[in-house]
Amino acid sequence: MKIFIPILLLFLFCCKSNKEQKVSTQEVDCSIYNDKYVEYAMINEKDSALYYINKAIMCDPKDDFFKTEKIKLLIKHRDYSNAIPFAKELAIKNDPNYKMLYGVLLLKENNSNADDILDDARVIMVDVAKDYNENNSNLHFYKIALDNYFEGENYSLDMVKKFRENYVTEYDIELANNIENLIKNNSKRDVLLNLFNIN
Repeated sequence: MKIFIPILLLFLFCCKSNKEQKVSTQEVDCSIYNDKYVEYAMINEKDSALYYINKAIMCDPKDDFFKTEKIKLLIKHRDYSNAIPFAKELAIKNDPNYKMLYGVLLLKENNSNADDILDDARVIMVDVAKDYNENNSNLHFYKIALDNYFEGENYSLDMVKKFRENYVTEYDIELANNIENLIKNNSKRDVLLNLFNIN
């Protein structure tokens, strides 16, 4: 049973139409490439979308937003092997979300390093997601999925129950229900793949 959970806006497959306006002319020009990328991505024109997101990356190579958009595009078109280098570059920064995405892509490609990367992401998430607040609830669901992968279904379902006690927003309650259903109805590997809409 496949359920797509849009846990982080970072990995949703809808595109941001306008990047925040920047001060310098060069950076504003980069957002023009992004706008063209969005236009083609929305109509599933992969080659054209890829051309413009690559132009945006070349225009502003320090901006992680453009690299994230490229990863999303490649995942959408099931081009996982080409998404991996960009995910690896972002994962180096030790952001648990990027590290987890990199690990999940490696898992999809049956790379032997996947478990080590995923475990690294989980270690980082333990501190970041130990206490609930509305700003970090997404990390709870990623951590629960990783707990399911490493510790098993019973442990992860106990974690869902524990975190659910603190949830007050409809969004968090719905996500708790969805992650619970994912865990109950999928293999531990498929739970991770489904979180990032990787088939």
